[in-house]
Amino acid sequence: MIKLNLLPPKEKKEIELSDFNYLIVSFGVYLLFILIIFSLLLASTYFCLVIFLKTQSLLIEDKKGNKENQSLMETEENIKQANQQINKVFIKERDLIVWTPILEELAQIVPNGIYLNSFSSQTDTNRINISGWADKRDTLLLFQESLEKSTSFVEIKSPLSNLIKQKDIDFSFSFSPVK
Repeated sequence: MIKLNLLPPKEKKEIELSDFNYLIVSFGVYLLFILIIFSLLLASTYFCLVIFLKTQSLLIEDKKGNKENQSLMETEENIKQANQQINKVFIKERDLIVWTPILEELAQIVPNGIYLNSFSSQTDTNRINISGWADKRDTLLLFQESLEKSTSFVEIKSPLSNLIKQKDIDFSFSFSPVK
């Protein structure tokens, strides 16, 4: 079957334009219909979210006003404050020197003939100073050797004045405890 179009070219153009206009109008109507549906979906979602947020804020207000929740919030705040205090104690405790093991170690290594007169500590330099009396130089050297062999003390310093006398010696030592 052969299609013959015997219309003049001007009318052919008009028919093509009317077909094109119909196509554009129908596309616009479909697009408008889709936009209306999309707008309705967005509006319904927006109103649902607004209602949800209002109910949530009302629930939060109600829970804040509830006496049980207020006591829980106060308890939580007290726990936070207690944790802060505990952290402060741990920080201080970390810097503390435990004196009992140091004194026990000193008591074990002091030989007969040595008397300790003073025991002092410098916390800023972490040094311990001891002074005392020794009956003989050999006893003092034995004590110094015991201090140096001890695993509890490091950086032992002894002035030369400790070794000048043979008997009846006033001595002093300076050392750092091992942490």
